[in-house]
Amino acid sequence: MSNQGPPIPGQSDDHPPRQPGQPGQFAPGQPGQFPPGQPGGNQGLQPYNPTRPGYNPYHQGGYGFAPLGGGQLAGWGSRVGASIIDSLFALIPIPIGAVVAIAMSGSLEKMSDSARTVMVVAYLAYFALVIWNRIIRQGRKGQSIGKKVLGLKLVAVRTGQPLGVGRCLGREVSGIILSNLCFLDLLWPLWDEKKQTWHDKIVASHVLKL
Repeated sequence: MSNQGPPIPGQSDDHPPRQPGQPGQFAPGQPGQFPPGQPGGNQGLQPYNPTRPGYNPYHQGGYGFAPLGGGQLAGWGSRVGASIIDSLFALIPIPIGAVVAIAMSGSLEKMSDSARTVMVVAYLAYFALVIWNRIIRQGRKGQSIGKKVLGLKLVAVRTGQPLGVGRCLGREVSGIILSNLCFLDLLWPLWDEKKQTWHDKIVASHVLKL
């Protein structure tokens, strides 16, 4: 006669019960066991969709939107500061040209032909710096001089990478047009959930604080 007690349901001599933590033991509902939204998984969370722009399962606060490209969405004040720095940088040739023109003619009111030429060159240099800084450099690297100084970066919403020269040109042109038509374009990041201007939305871009 055996001294063993009555058999336990689910237990057999050939297959003893697995202890918790042994290979093959599954506990529905544990993190990583099931895809979000499936039975036994993390209920009540957003459906798993890794192709959705901004999807980041490791974003602080749980599943949901987080900007791609690293960092967080930049505030309105830092964006304005970067624009001011960019403007001051591009304006450097103008006062230099004016000083040279005054030295050549004695005044800006009665400039000689050569002094006028100096001023034309100064304004051309201004536009060249704007194009290089705001379109070429920012399109390729995601940072103008002002954004570099303040630790900001312009990226595409879907990739988190710099926009490229073409899309950056479209962003700058649409920004000039919209801001002249309605000043709300420049103020829109103050209350927008994704801190975008209208011209950001047109080209699907974010400005991030790194």
